[in-house]
Amino acid sequence: MKFTVNRLLMYQAVKTVLKIVRPNKEIPELGGLLIEADESSGMLTITGTDIRTHIQRRLRLEHIEESGGMILKPILAEMLYLLTDEFVELESEKNLVTLRSGSCQYTISSLAAKSFPKLQIPFPEDTIQVKGINSLIRRTVFAANGDNIDYNRAGFSYVKISFRGGMATAEATDGSCIAVTASPHCADGDLDMILHEKALTVLDSVVNPNEELYVGIVGKVAVFMKEDLFFSTMLFTGNYLEASKLLSNFHGSYQATIDAKQLYELVSGLSVIFDTKDDKCINLRIEPDKVCAQVITGRCSSASQVKAAGTIPTPADGFHYRPKLLTDCLRRLAGPVQMEIDQQGFAVMNANGSRYFISPRGPARIYQEENPEKKPKGASKKAKTKTTAAKAA
Repeated sequence: MKFTVNRLLMYQAVKTVLKIVRPNKEIPELGGLLIEADESSGMLTITGTDIRTHIQRRLRLEHIEESGGMILKPILAEMLYLLTDEFVELESEKNLVTLRSGSCQYTISSLAAKSFPKLQIPFPEDTIQVKGINSLIRRTVFAANGDNIDYNRAGFSYVKISFRGGMATAEATDGSCIAVTASPHCADGDLDMILHEKALTVLDSVVNPNEELYVGIVGKVAVFMKEDLFFSTMLFTGNYLEASKLLSNFHGSYQATIDAKQLYELVSGLSVIFDTKDDKCINLRIEPDKVCAQVITGRCSSASQVKAAGTIPTPADGFHYRPKLLTDCLRRLAGPVQMEIDQQGFAVMNANGSRYFISPRGPARIYQEENPEKKPKGASKKAKTKTTAAKAA
């Protein structure tokens, strides 16, 4: 295999594909990049995978002297970055690949292309055109638990995305937080898919918000395409808990309208007093024309409040929540937020086409540092004297 390519374009393509590649000692092919050059089509393709998700970038080249393929290590990206000339030449011979650019040359070992776990996914028969999916992803994926390894809770790692009647919706939950978001005029057709949180996070990072994608389903795989990108990821086919149905049964008893930024700063500001050993908990209560918050630790306590409108006060004791759940939701909201709390303390925040449901928790467990008891003066000296006397006897 031998070809010449614009160095910067190939570097950007490699960096995109590397977003899905993870080191794998047991299957080294999974930790590498599949580089393929086709002289007849003039196409260079760069592919990476974590088995669940595949990313492929395509570059059209004018200078492919010899077709072929090989698997290269991620260090290829660093080599391309350090080279300075506009173009770089790649040439493979047996299990070695040489990169030449100007007066610089790198040689890197490679693996056989045939050992790469590449999925052969046909082009979807039916596709819809999607734009602006990034906003849905960013407002939703945080509520899913992508690191979950419990098979019985597998659905908590996935996000359901639906395109219906010109409206796009997304929903996710990890059992303690629910996110349901909506965005109008996002697609020109109807489609439903349930995708892993990590796959969607990567998709968000490789697609710009103003780019249009063609989206379809082939078997058990969802496919997202544009001119130079092919992104595919496996669909979830198990039982999925639809968070939106849970929210439809929510009935608030207490409420307040507050500014999202002010409430975020209130919660995050109070949270700075927490130490690593503290049970991180914040108490929220709604009072006439304000929302009050308090945190307590074994060393100190702190309280503050923000103005609110349309308040229906909670009981004087308020309710307890995990601060991170609150800040994760609030940083994705802007402007006035309608907060509702039911009699058990379950809370819903609603703004900007997003609804976030947060579970309450019990009061904070106060951690007290143990102070060693002070020994009476002279006790240690007295004990030492007795030991010396015993040895003399």
